[in-house]
Amino acid sequence: MRNRIACSAQELFQLDPEMVQSVVGGQVFKIGNQYFADSRVNILESDATQVVAEVNGTYGVYSQTIKLKGGTLSTKCSCPSTEQPFCRHCVAVLLHQFHNGSSQNHESGSPKVEPTPPPQPKEEPGFSADEPSSSADLNFKEATLFIDWFQQVVGRLGKASSFPDASPSLRGTAREWIGVIERLNQQFLESEEDRIDAQKGLQAAEAGLETLTKELEVVKGESSRAQDSCKELESKVKALEKSLIDFEKISNERDRLVGKVSAMQSELQSKGAELESVSMTLKSLSKAIRNLAPSDSSS
Repeated sequence: MRNRIACSAQELFQLDPEMVQSVVGGQVFKIGNQYFADSRVNILESDATQVVAEVNGTYGVYSQTIKLKGGTLSTKCSCPSTEQPFCRHCVAVLLHQFHNGSSQNHESGSPKVEPTPPPQPKEEPGFSADEPSSSADLNFKEATLFIDWFQQVVGRLGKASSFPDASPSLRGTAREWIGVIERLNQQFLESEEDRIDAQKGLQAAEAGLETLTKELEVVKGESSRAQDSCKELESKVKALEKSLIDFEKISNERDRLVGKVSAMQSELQSKGAELESVSMTLKSLSKAIRNLAPSDSSS
């Protein structure tokens, strides 16, 4: 069972019991805390952000791998439990790291946490180290149970399916080999999942790069068209600047002509006044001449 949840902590020992309980709920936390209190947790490998452990559960020993990376808490346990977001065995491991991991890390200056020895199973009645025949029977029985378990496991090696539970009667070396096989298979699956995740990430990155390349080509085309438009606008601006210069010249010439016309108009007005004065003089002379001329009656 493998799960991933968002997490704000930077190191595993920062996950205090209250935080863990708020995530998994009271019942799962209670059982996991009991496992931790009963010293059922065996730490195999550990640093500030990762721990590999085994927990002696009710029906066998289960392997856990817990990682805290990039704001994500990743938990994986070989148990068949459906508890979410992670099981009681992972709870026990996290509690162990909280109570033991931080002090050991700070005292030693090293992220390595020394393994906690697993609880030794109680010897079943009727078997004694002083009785060779009973010991031989026990070893043969364990070997037979281990072979039966391993035959069921062979077809599941390298696959995501969980292993069948081993018989509680298996102890000692056989139990250790079961733990080794489960741990190696779990590490293989985890590395395979990491490889698949990395491959998917690479494929996504390649797809993103291809999309960006296409978008870049589109941007290049738009940039080329924009440059052509800029050149065209630049030509138009130069033509307008030339037209403005010509317009300014024409405007100046117009102002000069307007001034000249105004001067000529003033001159014409002055000449008109003079002509009107001459006309009045001529009229007066004409009237005087008529007055001086003899009338027809006197002649």
